[in-house]
Amino acid sequence: MIPAGYERKHTNFDRMAARYNVDRTSAAKWSQEEGFPEVLFTAGQGGQQIYDEDEVDAWLREHHFGTWVQSQQGKKNPFDLPKGGPRDLLTLRRIGELEGRALKRDATPVTTLRTYLSKKILAPADRTPDDGGQPTVTEPMWFRETSYAYITRPRRTRRATKGEAGERPAAPKPRAGVGDLLDLDLPAGADTDLFTLQEIGELDGEARGRGKATTVGTMKNYLSQKLLAPADRTPGDGQEPAVDEPKWYRSTAYTFIRRPGKLGGAAARAPRRDAEATGPLRDDLKLPAGADTDLFTLQEIGKLDGKARGRGKATTVASMRTYLYSGLLAPADRTPDDGQEPAVDEPKWYRSTAYTFIRRPGKLGGAR
Repeated sequence: MIPAGYERKHTNFDRMAARYNVDRTSAAKWSQEEGFPEVLFTAGQGGQQIYDEDEVDAWLREHHFGTWVQSQQGKKNPFDLPKGGPRDLLTLRRIGELEGRALKRDATPVTTLRTYLSKKILAPADRTPDDGGQPTVTEPMWFRETSYAYITRPRRTRRATKGEAGERPAAPKPRAGVGDLLDLDLPAGADTDLFTLQEIGELDGEARGRGKATTVGTMKNYLSQKLLAPADRTPGDGQEPAVDEPKWYRSTAYTFIRRPGKLGGAAARAPRRDAEATGPLRDDLKLPAGADTDLFTLQEIGKLDGKARGRGKATTVASMRTYLYSGLLAPADRTPDDGQEPAVDEPKWYRSTAYTFIRRPGKLGGAR
C-alpha cells in the first residue's frame, strides 16, 4: 500500500520491464548494481519493492544508456537538446557535436555524417551556398528542426541478412571436452549493448574472481586465439549508432566471459552441500509468516536465505541457480504459461518450497 500523502511517481520491477522493454528478471537485476536507487517502501503481500520512478530513469540513463535510449522513442526532446528556433541554421560539424552530447559519447565525425547523408539517414541540407536564400551561407547548413529529427530518430541495431549471417564469423564454441558455459553473476542489460575490449576485460576480471581487470593485451591474445569472437561493430560499418573503435555486443562478451575453465578468488567458491546436509530441517530460523502458496522469485528467496541464515547479505541469484541445479532447491512450482492462476512472468516458488530450502541442514554464518 502506498503511504498516505506520498506524491512522488513510483515504479516497481514490472513497470520498469514494461517501460524499458526488458523482462522482469533484467529489471530486478538492476537493483543489485552499484548506485541503483534505494527502495522507498514495500507494498503488497509479497513485499513488492517500490522505487522512485525519476531516480530509476536517471540511473538507467547513466548506467544502461542503450536501453534508456530505446525507451525514449516518440518523446519530446528526451535528450535535452538546446532550445532554439526551428529554422536556426546548424553546420554538419555542429550536428555531430549535438548528437554526441545527446548520446553521451564523442561527437559524430563529419565523415560519418556524410555517409549518413548519402544513405539518406540524414536529410539533405536545407540551405546551400548560392541558393538565393537569406541569410547567405558559405557551406551546406541544416535547420534545427531537421537536425533534431535526425538526432532523435528511432535507433535499431541492424540485424544481419541471411546472406550476411553466413559470412559473419560465429561466436567461438567451447572446445570439445572442456564443458558448458559457466553460470556467472553478470550485470543485466540488452544483448545489443556495446562494450569495448577494455570494458570486457574489466567485467571478465571481476566475474571470474581475479580481483582485477583482464588486461587489454591479454584480451587481444584471446581474440587472436578465437576464444573471443571478432568485434560485432567496427568504425565505418554503416550501422547505428556509429562507433569509433571495435565493440562487442553484450551477448558476445558474456559468451566469452562464461567460457569454461577455472575461476579465481571468490568466484571459485560455488555453493556446496554442507557436510551435515543429511539431517533434519532446521526449526531455529526466523522467517516471515504467510500462506504456504505465496509466490517468491529466485532473487526474493536469496534475500530471505541470506538473512535467515545469518550471512548479512542476500544469497546471489547465481548461487541460487547452483542450488537449483544441484537439487538443494526444488524446481519452480510455477512457470510462465503453465495455465495456472494468477499468471506469472518468470519461475516462482511457493513459500512452503522456499522455506524448505532455507531450513536445509548445515551451518549458519554470522549472526544467529
